[in-house]
Amino acid sequence: MRRCASFAAAFVLSLAGCSGLSCCGSKVRPEPVSFNHPDEVIRGEGFMALADRREFAVMAFLNATGFNEEAQGEQMHPVRLKVRQMVVANLAEHPKKVKAWRRYRNGLVRKHLGTYNYQDYVLSLSTDYPFRRIRPNDELGYWYTAWLLGDLPKVLNHFWRTAKLDKVWDAVKDDYIAEIKRYDFEKKQREMAFLWKYLGMERQDTLTLVNVPNPLDRHFSAIGAGYDGYHYSVESPGAIAHSLNIHEYLHSIVNALVSKNYAGHKSKLLKYYKAGKNAPGAASYREPTIFVSECMVRALDRRIRGRFENTPRWTKLTKDQVASNTQEGLNLTQPFYDLLDGFERSGQPFDQYLPTLLEHLPNISDSVAAGQATETSS
Repeated sequence: MRRCASFAAAFVLSLAGCSGLSCCGSKVRPEPVSFNHPDEVIRGEGFMALADRREFAVMAFLNATGFNEEAQGEQMHPVRLKVRQMVVANLAEHPKKVKAWRRYRNGLVRKHLGTYNYQDYVLSLSTDYPFRRIRPNDELGYWYTAWLLGDLPKVLNHFWRTAKLDKVWDAVKDDYIAEIKRYDFEKKQREMAFLWKYLGMERQDTLTLVNVPNPLDRHFSAIGAGYDGYHYSVESPGAIAHSLNIHEYLHSIVNALVSKNYAGHKSKLLKYYKAGKNAPGAASYREPTIFVSECMVRALDRRIRGRFENTPRWTKLTKDQVASNTQEGLNLTQPFYDLLDGFERSGQPFDQYLPTLLEHLPNISDSVAAGQATETSS
C-alpha cells in the first residue's frame, strides 16, 4: 500500500525549501528493468512471482541495523532468523561499520521512515548487485526518498560486500523459490476477471502484477508499488495468499478515484479522519485522502474476496475483518462496506457510482449511533 510518512516529508520540505521532485536527488537516466536470474522468476500471462534480491538486500540491512519489530503473538519467520544470524556472524569483525550503518538509518530524518519507504525505494533500482537507480524520481512512491535515500544504493552495495550477502542469498534462495512456486496463476486470472466484473469497469492498465515474498519483514505487512509497467506486491509472512493481492492492486485504482472525489465531501470525510487518526490501526495513514483510500480499499477488498470465495466461512471472515479494521481506527471501513450494497444494486460502474456512495455516507455521529444500536440489538 502506498503509505505516508508525513513528518519526514514535511521536514525535508522545510529543510530544503523543496516543493517537488526537481530538487530531490540527481537525475536518473531511465532503463528498463531486467530480471537476470531465470530460476528466481515465475511468469504467467500478466503476472509474475519474483525472488527479489533488492528486497532481500534492503531487509537484511534493516534487520542488521535495528529492525526487530514483529507482530504481536508471532515469531520471526525461520528465514528471517537464519539471515539475521548469518549476517551478524559475517559482520562480527566490522563493528565500526555496523555502528556507521546504524547512524545512517537513525539520522535526524531517516529515523522517521518506515520499512515500506525502503521497500518501495529499492524497486527503483537494478535487480541485482551492484545496485543502481534505473527508474526516475517521478516514479517514486514517496518523492522525498529521492533526497533521503539518494545514497542508499552505495550503502547497500557496501553492505552486500561486507556482510557477504551473496553467500547468505545462496543459503536461503531455495526458500524464496519454493515460495514463488506456490503462487496459483490460474486463480489469479480468475480473481482479476472477477474484480473488474465486480467494479463494472473496463480494465485500463496494462500492468504486469508481480508478487514478491518478503520473509525478512514482520508478519502481516505488505506494500504495493508501480515501476516501469510493473505493479509489485511485496508480501510478508501472513500477508501471502499465493494468489492475487487484491488489496494492493485496488490501491492502483481507488487512490486516484478518492482523490478526484475527496474535495466535494471533504467536511464529512475529515471528521472521520480526525476521529480515527490517532488509533493504532490508522498510525500509518497520516493524511486524510490516504486514510479514506485505505478504508475504501479494505471495504472493497473484503467485499470482493467474500463474493469470490462465496462460502459461509469466507463471508464471516471478511465481515469480521471489516469490523476489526473499523474498531482499530480505520473507521470508514464499515460504513463503506455497508454502502457497497447500494453500489451492487445500482448497476453502475464503481467510478461513476462513487460520488453517490460518498453522498450517502452518514455523518460520523450518525454512523456511530447506528453501530451502537446494531450492537445493542444483537
